[in-house]
Amino acid sequence: MKKINKLSFLILIGVIFAENKRLSFEDVQGKSPFKYASLGFIDWLPNENAYLIKSKDQILKVTVPNLDTTVFLAKKDFEIVGKNVLQSKNSDKAAPWVQTVYQNWEELIKSSTFWLSNDGSKILFASEKNKIWRRSFSATYFYMNLKTKEIFPLSNDNSQIRNAKFSPDSKKIAYVRNDNNLCVYDLTKKRERQLTRDGSEVILNGHFGWVYEEEFGSFDGYRWSKDSEKIAFWREDQSNVPTFLLFDELTLYPSVKKIRYPKAGEANPEMSIFVANIKRGKPKKINVGDTDDVYLPWMEWFNSESLVLMKMNRLQNNWTFLKIFPSGKKYSEGISESDPNGWVQLHRNYHFLENGNLLWMSERDGWHHIYLHTFEGEVLHQVTSGTWEVKKIVAVDEDREKVYFMANKESVFENRLYSINFDGSDLKLLTTESGTHSVKVFPNFSGFFDSYSNLNTPSRHLLKDINGNLIKTISETDKSQFEEYDWSYPSIIQFPSADKSMVLDGIITFPPNYKKGKRYPIIVHGYGMPGTQIVYNRWGRSWNQFLAHQGYVVFSLDARGMSGRGEDFKNLSYGDMSKYLSLDTAAGVKHLIEIGIADPAKIGAWGWSGGGYFTGLMLTKNADLFDVGVSVAPVMDFRLYDSIYTERSMGLPKDNKAGYDSTSVLSYVDRFNGKLLVIHGTGDDNVHSQNTTWLVEEFVKHDKQIDVFYYPNRPHGMSGGNARKNLYKKMITYFNENLQGKPLVREAN
Repeated sequence: MKKINKLSFLILIGVIFAENKRLSFEDVQGKSPFKYASLGFIDWLPNENAYLIKSKDQILKVTVPNLDTTVFLAKKDFEIVGKNVLQSKNSDKAAPWVQTVYQNWEELIKSSTFWLSNDGSKILFASEKNKIWRRSFSATYFYMNLKTKEIFPLSNDNSQIRNAKFSPDSKKIAYVRNDNNLCVYDLTKKRERQLTRDGSEVILNGHFGWVYEEEFGSFDGYRWSKDSEKIAFWREDQSNVPTFLLFDELTLYPSVKKIRYPKAGEANPEMSIFVANIKRGKPKKINVGDTDDVYLPWMEWFNSESLVLMKMNRLQNNWTFLKIFPSGKKYSEGISESDPNGWVQLHRNYHFLENGNLLWMSERDGWHHIYLHTFEGEVLHQVTSGTWEVKKIVAVDEDREKVYFMANKESVFENRLYSINFDGSDLKLLTTESGTHSVKVFPNFSGFFDSYSNLNTPSRHLLKDINGNLIKTISETDKSQFEEYDWSYPSIIQFPSADKSMVLDGIITFPPNYKKGKRYPIIVHGYGMPGTQIVYNRWGRSWNQFLAHQGYVVFSLDARGMSGRGEDFKNLSYGDMSKYLSLDTAAGVKHLIEIGIADPAKIGAWGWSGGGYFTGLMLTKNADLFDVGVSVAPVMDFRLYDSIYTERSMGLPKDNKAGYDSTSVLSYVDRFNGKLLVIHGTGDDNVHSQNTTWLVEEFVKHDKQIDVFYYPNRPHGMSGGNARKNLYKKMITYFNENLQGKPLVREAN
């Protein structure tokens, strides 16, 4: 045996006993040490099996499936040379490629900043974006003739324009001015025509106000007809909607921002539908029947002569499709959907086929599935069935009568891609890898991009043929970089509800040096809003890893009333969203105590928005279990939140006082006996900091102590000026001091 020298021995001992690196606060809230594979945003080219991507100062064209890449627009195409740019008289900005994004807009929007015309001859750009609400923005718009590379401003005044869209024939662009009037610009004549003239602070034409945008998922309030001759648009009258005030105190004298914001039970905006001929005449108001206290959340042109409009009652437990003929005064009713024990889903997955039939998703058999109906409502086929849920229709191939969709058929924790024929035959699983998938099907249906991850595999991006066969691995995240930090892989666990009537799902992350038999402080990260899901088989968040590296067991669960397990499971939250959220979270924590994992004297909770509500509820209603909480941007009483979201699962306050009282965190402040930090942005237009003010008042009434921190003017996401980093440092400091009694987290490894 060879003799080992002293130096070699010391090196060997060092390797054996060396501990891998631990995540520092800067690693998770500063510059990340990890590089994730990304597919990037894909903007498909019209009439081609190719897409465009932005790459630094140019736009690239990528053909599929061979992934050949060429320069579509080079940097020089955006240079201002000679007469390349027709200047706007009210703007000294000429280059559309110069992007100025405010309030971390790129974190909030996933679409690109350019749009192609249907014939591929022109491209529209937005620059100098200014965020309005969650999705909406105003911008300075330019368009380019792709043949000549000439760049033009969109009208003589191309600034502060909203919702600009090409017409289907690619010869015109419609948009909404800052005065809330709808206009059309003729690209050949270089001439603008104003379609409406009644726009004001309270009358919105072709652009939604706050509540429709936030809760129905879009700011786009108009639709081009298929022949490009007409525009159907929503006219929103906010004059009866109560005004909420946000105060900016960072100036010498505070200023006020006004928002038309309908809280639960209050007056909603009044909606009406108009159709405008883009060449002549005034817009015509369309008869859609009684519009008192109803929603009109979805509309599309059925053909060039008729529209389909969804009409939904205020309680959101019934909707009906109307077929509207703008040339006449009558409409006909078509398919409808109702749920007497809960609410109907608005998923926007309505695909009208060339023959007039409708391919869509419904819960009518108790699970989310695909149906083929006539417009009038006759069932032609229930395309999918079973005790699993379709999550989304991804693509419809009418020629082959095949639909591609995402579903949780393999596992409630996963979303996978499937295909099936219109008649329900030939169901195929196209993504065989375990995990949560996101796909983009090619325009000619020859293949798709598959992006997925699971609890043990960080993001991978694959190119597959339409049958799911792997063609090429485009990119994948290097797993070894995480293992250098003793990455702790989460596990999905199950536990019984308190009444033993149901098995519930949770996900748990242990500290890297976890020892069985030792009890640990627990941090429960929650959300729990009706119809949502938090337990998935996908790659975990670095913040959870950081908490685990700080010595905490991190736990989350899906309570009754959440999604993924059918309509009856989801509807358990109806009327009182706190009931099962509190009961089932308590059951999960008690399970961890019973099996020897959780220290019963060190139970924490945190969450954001609905998760902030969850945290407040745990520290009050479940005060016998929870010791420390950090609640960010919380709703504390749902009477203070908006009408559409709240009434969907709670009904009207006047009809359900007991349910609203039971759901309110304020009702349980008398039980509080722990430590609670509540954080709010005073500029939050979504969940108003009024919620925190009401909570503080309730704490004062009961002579209880609470910790509160406000971020001046910050929105719901706390973006801007180092606020988010400061918030997360405050959070971990609060947990470390009150759950573990140790000082501030290390700044570096």
